[in-house]
Amino acid sequence: MAKMLAVVLLPLLILTIITAVDFSKSLTSYINTYAIAEQIDFGVKLGGFLLALQKERDMSSLYLSQIGLDSKRELLLAYPETDGALDNLSSWPVSPSNKQKQYQSREHFVNFLNRHRYELDSNNATATAEINFYSQTIEIFIKWMYDSVSELDTGTIWKTLVGYQELIIASEYIGRERGYGIYYYATGAFMDRKHYLLFLESQDSARTHFASARMYSVTASDIYHTTLDAQNQTMRVINDLREDIKANNSSVSEGSLEKAKRWYANMSIYMDVMKSAQKMLTAKINGLLKNNSNADMKEMIIAGVIFSGIVIISPLIIMFVYKLTSNIQKYSSNIAKKTKAVNREKKQSEAVLFQMLPRTVAEDLKQNGSFNAEHFTECTIFQSDMVGFTQLSSNSSPFQVTDMLNTLFSCFDDRISIYDTYKVETVGDGYMVVSGVPRRNGVRHASEIATLSLDLLYHVNKLELPHLSGERYKLRIGCHSGPVVAGVVGSKNPRYCLFGSTVRIAALMESSGETNKIQISHSSYSLLSAIGGFEMEERQTMTVFMKDELKKNNCPETTYWLIQKEFQDWEGYSTISDASSFGYSF
Repeated sequence: MAKMLAVVLLPLLILTIITAVDFSKSLTSYINTYAIAEQIDFGVKLGGFLLALQKERDMSSLYLSQIGLDSKRELLLAYPETDGALDNLSSWPVSPSNKQKQYQSREHFVNFLNRHRYELDSNNATATAEINFYSQTIEIFIKWMYDSVSELDTGTIWKTLVGYQELIIASEYIGRERGYGIYYYATGAFMDRKHYLLFLESQDSARTHFASARMYSVTASDIYHTTLDAQNQTMRVINDLREDIKANNSSVSEGSLEKAKRWYANMSIYMDVMKSAQKMLTAKINGLLKNNSNADMKEMIIAGVIFSGIVIISPLIIMFVYKLTSNIQKYSSNIAKKTKAVNREKKQSEAVLFQMLPRTVAEDLKQNGSFNAEHFTECTIFQSDMVGFTQLSSNSSPFQVTDMLNTLFSCFDDRISIYDTYKVETVGDGYMVVSGVPRRNGVRHASEIATLSLDLLYHVNKLELPHLSGERYKLRIGCHSGPVVAGVVGSKNPRYCLFGSTVRIAALMESSGETNKIQISHSSYSLLSAIGGFEMEERQTMTVFMKDELKKNNCPETTYWLIQKEFQDWEGYSTISDASSFGYSF
């Protein structure tokens, strides 16, 4: 069916792709044009905000120069203008890549700026420090504007956009020049060569960026020749004041508020020219964007009509072909579903079987349909019991008992996965593990079970009962080595079971043991002594019942306590999982 559909749909698909690509290009161009328009609008608002910051910078440096009675009032009037321009921004302009906390959001910046204002008098700030503070802040906003515009696909209007950016930067350097000039006239002279050079650098940078703007934008060049030519008197005054500042021959004793204001007023006219140029460039860019937007919209309409026709016709063709091949497809689909269902059920059955039986036994049972009992000449069996479980169960709810056993056995399951052992069964609070069955491992089974016993005793001693804070689990552990017979018992719910006196002796070692101790039989003791590396001591007192049971099963009437394994750091041996997942409390 797929081949038949491919023959019919291939031409339609090719045509659809061509139309979709054309439509996508038109849509992308339209969206990009809209994004640029929004960016330009935001740039105008950002320019207003930068002008307000520049004015606040000048008023702040003038106030700190400590001349004039109304400089403080003018500074306080500048604060609301800056706040209003900041609120007028439609989004927060600073890039998220900026790691400085005060620029991460509008709220952080407002708090940062207000704190600077409040601490203006208490921090003994200087006029030049204020100029540096505001200039660094303005640089961050300008950098964001550079980054955001450079990410846009501006097409044929990129030169005008570059000219627009250069005008904004030129305005900033003019603002810095205005600020250093205010500082000069307010204090009477530049106090050091650094600030004198900063004034000259600001002046030269402003000229450079304005020249760059005129080079990239004819509009900026026209504004320069028309507007500034009409302000000849203002430019002559500015140039005279610049020469006065460059000379740096004023008296250090006192500044002049009148000259500072004169400088500020004339430079503000110069900055207004820059602002007018920005507005005219904005209007020109918007006009270009509108033309591009109309052209993109026309292309989208044409592509949309073609695409719609394909979308309408294609389903009819597909439906016709589909009806011809639907019966075959349904038949194949039904077979595939049934095959998947059978395979899924088979995998689920195998997964359950592998959980109930050792993998080798399960594979044998799956292939042959039965499993013959097998004799193992040597193995070691571990049996444990939770001390006080009956009393705890009678004083706990069923849910608490379940949670208590789940915590304990989860710890057990986690630890035994490290060793060459197999969990045989859990009955109530009892837990049986064997090594050497069903996989023979020589005499290593004794050391595997011994190490596991010490490992479990260490980790379980760190566990707290979930519903009894401060109370810890207590275990009795018994181990015995000997022969067993292993086989699968049951058909509906098969279980892998161990039979023989070895199982009974292991149970005796557990039941006759003591709290938080590991009791091992003489056979296990002999194997561990031969292997070496384990510290053991003989049990001194034994009950008559224990001796009788050991005698009945032809075992020596001596048992031992397994104390520790030499050079073993259980703390560093916790590699399988995080202890906190089982409630460990170290």
